[in-house]
Amino acid sequence: MFVDQLVVVGLVLHITSAQSILSTDGYYGNSYGLDSCPQLQNDLRDTRTVLTNMHNGILEELCGGEGKWNCTKIVVYSEGYSAVKQPSRFGLYFLFGLTAENKYPSFYRPADGQYLFYLLELGQWDYWQQYERWIIGKDHGVAHGGIMIRPYNPAKKCPWHIKWFRSQSYFYDQNRENMWSTIGNPWVEDNTIRVSCYDEEKWPEFDCGCNKLNVTSNGRVLEYHPDRLGEYVRLEGKNKEGYLSPVYGKISTGSPSYLYSHDIQGRVWFMGSTTSTWSLRLNLLDSEDLPECPFYPRDESPSDYYEDEEPLPMEKVGWEYLQSKRGEYEVWLKDYDLHVKCVG
Repeated sequence: MFVDQLVVVGLVLHITSAQSILSTDGYYGNSYGLDSCPQLQNDLRDTRTVLTNMHNGILEELCGGEGKWNCTKIVVYSEGYSAVKQPSRFGLYFLFGLTAENKYPSFYRPADGQYLFYLLELGQWDYWQQYERWIIGKDHGVAHGGIMIRPYNPAKKCPWHIKWFRSQSYFYDQNRENMWSTIGNPWVEDNTIRVSCYDEEKWPEFDCGCNKLNVTSNGRVLEYHPDRLGEYVRLEGKNKEGYLSPVYGKISTGSPSYLYSHDIQGRVWFMGSTTSTWSLRLNLLDSEDLPECPFYPRDESPSDYYEDEEPLPMEKVGWEYLQSKRGEYEVWLKDYDLHVKCVG
């Protein structure tokens, strides 16, 4: 049975993509009404049942026998600096298929076109290595991404079964010289990176209790990044792209701008011209009051959202702006005059 499932996995991937657009409850994408075409809907229901059985059969064969195995959705998250430097690699992922070379499950996040997959050879980076690692990047099956996870036991074929206390995780930052290379090594260890089966009760989608924000500043952001200022409204349906936190788009005149968090509990927020670029950021990794929201100053947050919880000290919050960039080297400075306030 397992061999038959592997033979058709390529077909499953294509059908799954189509299903996600046409089905009434696909993994992501827009839905058509049940009355739009009855015969098509019946066919889609049958196809969805077959696909579900095939997904479950493949995952049970690969991951069964040790806790959860039928994870068609996973979350990737971190409590370390990788969440600041490689934010788009984190969030909610959907089952994509199997890697052709080694038959490990792979996952996809539509928000920024990111894949989580397993690879043996890492030949695309500046120096060649041969390790078996999980990779998160935009090119499926290519060793060129922003997150690497070296599992303690590569025989465990599903990433939520990784023994984290014996594994190592890294994120791509900037080259730092070392004794082996004058070019340096850009990989930084962050062993807080985790991959888990998605539990909707543990990590629910949240909206911060706010549909409209106003972003203002009389400080340096007004000088360096004026296009980030203005009114923003919450965009609907972003969870289908892999977001659990709200995403806001600017409605004021001027260039497009977005306020968003890829983190599943809103611990790091960004503003940029797209949802994969940023010139402003808010680091709330030290917060214990989760989920977090982008409001600043903290005492201007909606009182019914934070209730009586103690907010982070003001000096540890504050939005940062990108002051300058030279190659991979960036300078970020605080603008305590930048305010993000809920207005609706």
